[in-house]
Amino acid sequence: MKAVYAGLDVGTSGCKAALIDAGGRFCGSAHREYGFCHPGPGMVELDPLTVWSAVCETLKELASFGCEIRLLAVSSIGEALVMTDEKDRVLRNGIVYLDSRGAETVSYIRERAGEAYLHGLTGVPVNPMYTLNRHIWLRAHEPEVVERTARYFMFGDFIAYMLTGERVIDPSSASRTMLFDAGKLVWSQEIGNLFDVPVDRFSPVAPAGTVIGRLRRRIAEETGLPEDMKVVLGCHDQCSALLGAGAVSPGDVMAGEGSTESINLIVHRDCFNDAFVENHLCFEPYIRPEQYVVPVGQLAHGLSIRWFVEEFWKELEMEAESGGKSIYDLAEERCSASAGDVCFLPFLSRVKSMDASNRALGAFLGLDVNTDRAQMYRALLEGLCLESRVSFEVLTKLALPIRRITASGGGT
Repeated sequence: MKAVYAGLDVGTSGCKAALIDAGGRFCGSAHREYGFCHPGPGMVELDPLTVWSAVCETLKELASFGCEIRLLAVSSIGEALVMTDEKDRVLRNGIVYLDSRGAETVSYIRERAGEAYLHGLTGVPVNPMYTLNRHIWLRAHEPEVVERTARYFMFGDFIAYMLTGERVIDPSSASRTMLFDAGKLVWSQEIGNLFDVPVDRFSPVAPAGTVIGRLRRRIAEETGLPEDMKVVLGCHDQCSALLGAGAVSPGDVMAGEGSTESINLIVHRDCFNDAFVENHLCFEPYIRPEQYVVPVGQLAHGLSIRWFVEEFWKELEMEAESGGKSIYDLAEERCSASAGDVCFLPFLSRVKSMDASNRALGAFLGLDVNTDRAQMYRALLEGLCLESRVSFEVLTKLALPIRRITASGGGT
């Protein structure tokens, strides 16, 4: 039986897993999609148990390939909080970065601590999308849930815990909470005390690559995975994408476009300056000591394509099912050679990662009675490409060193 290694990515709209052998050769993959929950206007959530079910189905398919899977690492989205009680029962859905509630938490945080101070300590600008803001909102609107919470997880360490029964999180994932000291790589008790957040209820921090433990027997039996398979600590999905693209040194860039757009530059900590605060840029710990990732981009990137196809080209779904193609392949086949005068602004998220005060929303411009869906789809793709150019111009304006660019996902 061939010995292989598995990587599991828990994303915004689905999870996917892949197998590689010791020589780095691809040996197979599986994936499952899941949808958002929208409990109210502007509210976007993920059900942790739905995600967990999709993960189990994906891993079960991997196990059916008949390989000897020795190691599994998990990468995931950041920011969204999973809250459980003392008996490990999930108390509510995770509020994801696309959710627009809690804008008032920004001014509250700024009043209690200076923005430059918080940014310099945590590596992230004050923005409603981060875990600290979500906790403040939940404490005001769902205090009973906060009171019952015994453990806080991000989605990555939640899935690893469900697989192994062990709690641990890596620095890049922890840094997405705005409760983490990005320089010392520890939970910030100072911020926890300042905002009344019990940071000791988050998972202990360890470097990516740390062996978490072996698979729970019950999970091994349900999925068909070997019980002696080890689960190792992964990292935030953007760091994983950088590593997979071979971006390992300062000046390397990975231009990644999935559900979100994230163009990630590796910098040495000596490059930090006031421009990071002025331009609302994050810096999160990377794999190597003293190295950090600077992401720029928009939150609704590939999501724009999914939105358009599902809302305006519904018949493609039926055609895809009968013809064995994906709806996205079919959309590409029908895409117009020219958008004409039609333009698309890809700001479909009310939350902006680089500027919390920017409330610009999406739009199609230049429509007339002759405009069809094929033209609009072409305009959408062009709008996404032009938005990527804007992100690169942000890095250029900051005069950060860029040595090499590798495209990944939609960026190719």
